[in-house]
Amino acid sequence: MAIQVLVEPRRLGLPIEAKLLLHVAPDHLAAAGRALADHPSVHGAFATSGPSNLHAAAYFPDLAALYGSLSHDLVDLGITHVESAIVSHAAKRTPAPVQPLLSR
Repeated sequence: MAIQVLVEPRRLGLPIEAKLLLHVAPDHLAAAGRALADHPSVHGAFATSGPSNLHAAAYFPDLAALYGSLSHDLVDLGITHVESAIVSHAAKRTPAPVQPLLSR
């Protein structure tokens, strides 16, 4: 049996959702990915190919916290370029919960 809990981040005081697209020097990629994955604001981090080789998704309580993360928390991770995108409206987050089948 699997249980899935969906929580609206705004209800937890985290109204700012940001996507971070980072370019990290190859010799720092694994360490930067681990640091992002360990960051309490980040709910997803993954390596990719292309101009941005590390992507992260995070929730913040306000824009000041986002700025603090970008200007302080990402220092010394080998990041040479970062772009951030604030999500103003998400059209779809996750599939609808699966209804359990009742046994007959």
